[in-house]
Amino acid sequence: MQLATAVLAALVMLCTSIAAQPAATGQPTLTVHGQGRVQAKPDHANLTAEVATRGKTLEAATTAHRERAQRAANALREMKANGIEIERSTFRLDEVRMTPPPGPAPRREEPEFRAVTTFELKTEQLDRIDAAIAAIAATGLFELRNLRFGIGDKNPGIEAARRAAVADARERAATYAQAAGVKLGDIVRIEDTDARGAREISFSAPVMRSVQVTPPEALTVTAQVTIAWRIGAGP
Repeated sequence: MQLATAVLAALVMLCTSIAAQPAATGQPTLTVHGQGRVQAKPDHANLTAEVATRGKTLEAATTAHRERAQRAANALREMKANGIEIERSTFRLDEVRMTPPPGPAPRREEPEFRAVTTFELKTEQLDRIDAAIAAIAATGLFELRNLRFGIGDKNPGIEAARRAAVADARERAATYAQAAGVKLGDIVRIEDTDARGAREISFSAPVMRSVQVTPPEALTVTAQVTIAWRIGAGP
């Protein structure tokens, strides 16, 4: 009984000692967001080309379209030597709805259907983009649309923008620390807050064969970063 009482008393004293110690607190930090913005030359272009075939029935549209779509695909594959690559193609069927003419009791229009194959194309030979578009248009098979010049994730401009974002964050942190009378310590966290990821930065241009298509000189590349520093008492 005396031993149990002694053990209980020791546990009470230990718990009291632990509760009396001050809670551990982390060192204060300063968190800053930085942004980098640079100009970089585009390194590729994307182009959408469509082949469309109409018919009075779904079967008529698809039957006539099958041969035209195959010729279109073959023509694009022959342009691979000139830098044109097919990234993907999709097929769809649409019902063409005609707007009825004004007036009383307009006559019912016969339905019409349209089969469409869409080719998403890419080229890295920007100095030949105008000639490539002219060659595609010369086949007489395609409707051209959505020309986009872009910067891929491997472009040197991406790295330059990220370095600029870190430099911007460091400069902001130094300014805040000086104004607050504290001293910057070690970096405790770096977070890439750029939501761009593998997305492409694009510049759209109209596809008109009456004018020459010229790639833009540069596109704007941005990067964002969040950095946290330990801070201490100033000098």
